[in-house]
Amino acid sequence: MSRRKASSWFAALVLLFALVGAVAAESEVAATPDATSAVSPVPRGRIDLAPDLHLRQIGQGAYVIVHAFPWPANSLLVEMDDGTLVLAGSPYTPAAVQSVLAWARRQFGRRPLVGIDTGYHVDNLGGNQALLDAGFPVYGSDLTVRLLRERGEIMRQATLKFIGDPGSPFYQAHASLKFVPPDHLFPLRDGLRLRFGNDEVQVFYPGPSQAPDKVVVYFPARRLLFGSCMILAGDQPGNTADADLTQWPESVSQLQRFPVDVVVPGHGDRLDAGLVQHTLDVLVAHAGRSGETPDSSKTPTQSR
Repeated sequence: MSRRKASSWFAALVLLFALVGAVAAESEVAATPDATSAVSPVPRGRIDLAPDLHLRQIGQGAYVIVHAFPWPANSLLVEMDDGTLVLAGSPYTPAAVQSVLAWARRQFGRRPLVGIDTGYHVDNLGGNQALLDAGFPVYGSDLTVRLLRERGEIMRQATLKFIGDPGSPFYQAHASLKFVPPDHLFPLRDGLRLRFGNDEVQVFYPGPSQAPDKVVVYFPARRLLFGSCMILAGDQPGNTADADLTQWPESVSQLQRFPVDVVVPGHGDRLDAGLVQHTLDVLVAHAGRSGETPDSSKTPTQSR
């Protein structure tokens, strides 16, 4: 082979390796989440765990969990600075939580986990038994424990009435579900702060809303707010059996103190920061249609 041909062949080989390396690097970037803690209102993908259970990634180590049992409800799993996983809210059943825990072990390895109940309704704490059986602490308010004891069976009967068909697997599962309270209590009006390395989680009670005991969970480092059923993504208030429609708008207005990029509602796919204002707009419109007057002279854009 001549020197000129050898040189040309070597140059082509170098170019080939460069192209292969570029493709591999591009594939690695596409498959690897961003190394920052930023979250986005646009999910990166869907991870199916069961026909009625999936996750949507919204950032590095941050996932919205959607459990349709039978109505889609959201909870939130977030990896903290020290590696601890925080589960805000809960899927409806222990079986669903077990599926999430199994996935988390495959995804993250063995990690400590902390659960936070956002209210006494089944879509806020139905999976507690699985967390406690796994040895994980579950935090909830003193009022949540009391309401679960006093109104848990009333809530069950209302849920079964909504499902309707006694032959439905959803009906059977809700009929036999054991309601388990959290094992770490905090005074509702004091809220709760938990530290994980350089990260903090704030549990905040702004007042009565969709139920007397609903709290929100805020992740300051990520500007991420889990609003549970206090925050609405649709154009109706939804289940108002326990709601204080007079105080709900005022309670939501208190959430405007939190700088947010992403807000996760209790139900629905929308995740943008505008959900706090959207919830206020929906509640004010509902009050206007029903002839009720919220106990606040503030407009939806005002807060204390």
